[in-house]
Amino acid sequence: MSSMVFISIEIDPEDPALKPYTLMREHVLPALEARRAAFNAMYSPVIGRPETDPVRLAAILVFQTMERLTDRECVETCKRDAYWKYALGEDLAHCHHTTLWNFRNRLLENKTAQLAFEACLEAMRNANYFKHPKALRVDSTHLLARIANMSRLECVRETLRLALDFLAAFEGPENWEPWHARYADQNPAELRKAAPERLASHMEQAGNDMREILERAEALGENVAQAKPILLLRRVFSEPFEPRENAPAQRDAAPPGAVVNPHDPEAQWSTKATLGKSGWQGYKAQVCETIPETKCARGEPTRAVITAVVVQPAITSDHGSHEPVLAQHAAATGFGMPDESQTDAGYISAPALLKAKAGGYELTGPVPAPPHSGKRFGSDAFDVDLPNRTATCPAGHASSECSAIRDAHNGVLRYYFAWPAKTCAACPLRAQCLSTKGKHPRRSLEVGEHHMLLQERRRLCLTDAYRQRMKRRAAIEGTHSELVRGYGFRRCRYRGLARTQLQSFFTAAACNLRRWSARLNWEARQTP
Repeated sequence: MSSMVFISIEIDPEDPALKPYTLMREHVLPALEARRAAFNAMYSPVIGRPETDPVRLAAILVFQTMERLTDRECVETCKRDAYWKYALGEDLAHCHHTTLWNFRNRLLENKTAQLAFEACLEAMRNANYFKHPKALRVDSTHLLARIANMSRLECVRETLRLALDFLAAFEGPENWEPWHARYADQNPAELRKAAPERLASHMEQAGNDMREILERAEALGENVAQAKPILLLRRVFSEPFEPRENAPAQRDAAPPGAVVNPHDPEAQWSTKATLGKSGWQGYKAQVCETIPETKCARGEPTRAVITAVVVQPAITSDHGSHEPVLAQHAAATGFGMPDESQTDAGYISAPALLKAKAGGYELTGPVPAPPHSGKRFGSDAFDVDLPNRTATCPAGHASSECSAIRDAHNGVLRYYFAWPAKTCAACPLRAQCLSTKGKHPRRSLEVGEHHMLLQERRRLCLTDAYRQRMKRRAAIEGTHSELVRGYGFRRCRYRGLARTQLQSFFTAAACNLRRWSARLNWEARQTP
């Protein structure tokens, strides 16, 4: 691939709206050019050079996300917009909208989806705008998949239709009757209006048809049995149905991570307290950004930089998600671990605190309240001394028993404390300490081996200095809002976990580029 050659375009260099395109031309494109070998490796050397420069295509996808354009709109903008031509330095009048689709596929196939995002961070670092961050903040948000909401029956019938279309193309539709005609034309509105008895009969019939179709498909050979539509049919059959000798029986509830729509099998249903019982269908994104050392004044653009966006299945818990985020941060920035990482209570646990200490950084955030706190005295109300095997209750009474029990299944060590029944019977705090009257004459307490570590963090969270320190984490909510409102981050542009991760990388790169531009324009206005 030849080196970059810029075309000459007459524009106003003082125009503030030009700043993102100037940064792309002067800083990001050279960083992308440094990764040309990785881009060229995506193409076959036998056929020859690609018709469109992949470095420019990566820059175009950043602009596409920044301005929320479709592929066709993006190609038309490349032909007519002077700012785009100035930033790209090349006339891409020959570019076709399918070129962008093929380029995204090449990025996924070669596992190079992060190249544009890393190039943007490198450009900011080379320009001395992005320096080694001392502190990070991490939080998750939900992403809505590009699929329709389906009932369990609709999902089963649509999966059958897709599998039968594949089998009909393989052997002919007449060989798959009456199943092909039964599921070829479906009207979801009729199913939703049907009586419960009819819906139950449809579900029973679909289960029987699934079993028979799978048996016949497996008899056609390994190529058919291992095809994606048949593997999906087998998975969907195993989730709502329980195989039996006579007829498959319906399960009471679908297992976690079940397919909610066959057009995006990786999308899952999950719930969140802020979304109510309806929950959402899609994915979860972990967003990480730097924390500026100084607080921004009113009207001052932020200096925070997004350094990692990790897309996960919707049912993934925040607990345990902190390490992958920091790993992506270290790989994308090249700075390694920060001094501090701020999160909410969903990420904080004893193992997470120990990993942070071993990793050489501080994990800042509140510890979730223990069970029963609020209704009766929880474990946080007791003064526990594990090395000396003693515990003191809120009334000041010391425990009389202590046992160490190790779970043979998972190797977890638990400590069990108990108090004398006579002491509990005469205690004035008995009503607040015992959950039920009469059944439990004395109080017992069970804690983990790292209980004292959690208690230390709970006490620390009560101090004013630590509370003021944790307030800096709240700005990540504004970043979520910026990504959702400014770049459409809430709704997936594509289907599948890998494509959603690709979208998140370009969204983060576009957001960083626009933040960088806004900051430089603001600093220019401050100069007399």
